[in-house]
Amino acid sequence: MGKKAFMLLSASKNTVDDETKPAESTDTETTAVMTKENEQNAPPAPEKPTTPAKDSKEKEGRKGILNAIRLPLVSVFPRKKNKKYRYVKLSQLFIKSNVNDQAIMGKGRIYISSFVGQNLFPKDGDAELGTTGAAGLASIETLDDGGTEKNPIANEDGMETVRLDSDAADGAEPPKRHFFVVCVSAARRNLFALAAVLCILLSVIIIICVACAGPRRNANLSHKSDKYIEAVTSCGPIQGVLEDGAYAFRGIPYAVPPVDNRRWQTAEPLSRLEHCWNGTYLAHNASEMCWQRETSGRIDGVEDCLYLDVFTPDVRYDSPLPVVVMIGAETLSGSSPGVMQPSAKLARVRDMIFVRPNFRLGIFGFLATEPLSRATHPPTSGNYGLSDIIAALQWVQLNIQYFGGNKTSVTLWGHRAGGTLVTTLVGIRKTRGLFSKVWVSSGSAIFPRKDLKKSEQQSEQFLNSIRCTDANCLRNKGAEDLIDAVPETWHSSFVGLPETRETLARDRMHEWLVLDGAILQEHVGEIWVRDELPIKIVMGTTAHSGTPARYLSSNVTFNSTQIEKIVRESLLGTSGLADEALRRYNATLEGLVRMISDIRVVCPLMTVASMKSNVPFYVATQPRGNLADPDSDAAAILGTYAARTSEEKRHVSAMQQLFNHYVWHGEVPQADSSGANRVLIVSQDILPQHDYPNCDFWIQKDIVPLYGRVD
Repeated sequence: MGKKAFMLLSASKNTVDDETKPAESTDTETTAVMTKENEQNAPPAPEKPTTPAKDSKEKEGRKGILNAIRLPLVSVFPRKKNKKYRYVKLSQLFIKSNVNDQAIMGKGRIYISSFVGQNLFPKDGDAELGTTGAAGLASIETLDDGGTEKNPIANEDGMETVRLDSDAADGAEPPKRHFFVVCVSAARRNLFALAAVLCILLSVIIIICVACAGPRRNANLSHKSDKYIEAVTSCGPIQGVLEDGAYAFRGIPYAVPPVDNRRWQTAEPLSRLEHCWNGTYLAHNASEMCWQRETSGRIDGVEDCLYLDVFTPDVRYDSPLPVVVMIGAETLSGSSPGVMQPSAKLARVRDMIFVRPNFRLGIFGFLATEPLSRATHPPTSGNYGLSDIIAALQWVQLNIQYFGGNKTSVTLWGHRAGGTLVTTLVGIRKTRGLFSKVWVSSGSAIFPRKDLKKSEQQSEQFLNSIRCTDANCLRNKGAEDLIDAVPETWHSSFVGLPETRETLARDRMHEWLVLDGAILQEHVGEIWVRDELPIKIVMGTTAHSGTPARYLSSNVTFNSTQIEKIVRESLLGTSGLADEALRRYNATLEGLVRMISDIRVVCPLMTVASMKSNVPFYVATQPRGNLADPDSDAAAILGTYAARTSEEKRHVSAMQQLFNHYVWHGEVPQADSSGANRVLIVSQDILPQHDYPNCDFWIQKDIVPLYGRVD
């Protein structure tokens, strides 16, 4: 051994307890600590005879002490793959005791009192151990179980290996081991059990994450019976009715009623508790329409009208269905929803959800006047009907998932004047994220051009008629009194072929939509040209969508002479375009209404669609009776087209396939993505082509889009 180290020797394993055999224990138990001085003078120890039995006991004892000190060392020295760090020679371990440099011994066992917590790896300055020196290791040897001893001194000096155990019977206090060492040791002994526990914990975590990521729903959100069904909204539970194998929820409030002080204010969503209901709301019956003047001149409606209908195949939470929000009106003064009336049966057959909101029209939906602007901060007025539609779309985003709908797949479908509103909404930034697709049928291509100041000036005639100069006066007037005071010219628009006087009258014409600076901040056409629109759009119309109402009667008959007279007396005659127009369109009623439709609706709409190369444009040409009237495409999609002939049935099927595929997949496969063949002629089949006949002629002659229809 080295001169500056301690050698720990153990007595025989045959020692007995001090109380029973004190003398024998004293004789047989030998422990020596050799210091630098007595090591030189000590006589060599006599060799003791060994026996096979004793050799086995020594090996057993040695294995015990090595097992006892092995764990702390392997916690410091990581075990290699060949598992060679299994035992450490006791004779190679040098410990500096804190108690008189002694290794505490007793009853045939050695307890290394200063092992735990000492520095086992001395620095260079700790090589010589003194009374205050740090404990350290001279060397560490790796041995295999059956390997040969590499220290001849330890094998030949006859010293017996001392077994370290924790025999509680002998009263000795076992050596303390570090808590971390115990944990590591236990983990290694139970490796497979630990792996199983970790797998179970991981599975539980995954299940919790999946549950949290899915839609939050309560098992009680939907209660079905033979006749009724219940769902939830942000304002509370709601009950719908079973119809034709699907479910209808009618008259659901989506905004605060625009009555009293809220007349002529933008729509306010139901965001506060006092706006909601107690108990279950019964959505069984349709609500009344907003105040409007129909094309027949009939006036009807109520102010408390901001309700919507939802038609769904089923109230479910898995596999949500696409949603179609329908905006219908013949004009911005009234006749809403017109043909745009969905049903529960339609939702079941098409496997999609239909939502149809009411919105304010006419004087209550679009009045822009100076007293109302003064009463608002910042000063503005008008476009209240647009704010209603925006609030309805916000309601859809918040609640449609509870009716089985997919809020990320919302198609906004506008027809006629409703199509004009939808086209306008596309350019409003605050509608971003409220819908992902747009379908516009037979809307107007002429967008609001008047700013708020000019619209306020044009409203002076109305204020003089109603005799009001402030907002309070206007809000205290009766609804019918206000409607009666609206000038007749506000309800009229130019129909038929363009007239000579129309050019001068355009600037004086009333426009319901206005650049109010709040909802509409700039011209929609400029937005379409400048911005990359973040949604998908399809636009279209029918071949006779501009037909005046008086021409739709089956009793109307015109001969060729009468047709020629109508054409020559129009702006086309004074502009020298009558002959070319009659050559392109024959002198028949069908030719006349097709000419009117091309100038007023079809070609102006195609001009708007051409602003974006990826906007398909369709024209439904199949007649319903004698003409492809303005509502025939919408009726075909909704299934209300009474198809009698095989040609009509094929047309209905073609329109439905075109619409349904777009709602489900957001694409029109028949249209060329490059824009080369983006015009689709929908007759009995769908025929893609590059352009629509005669539109280039009217555009070159500055007739289109100047004389397009204004809603």
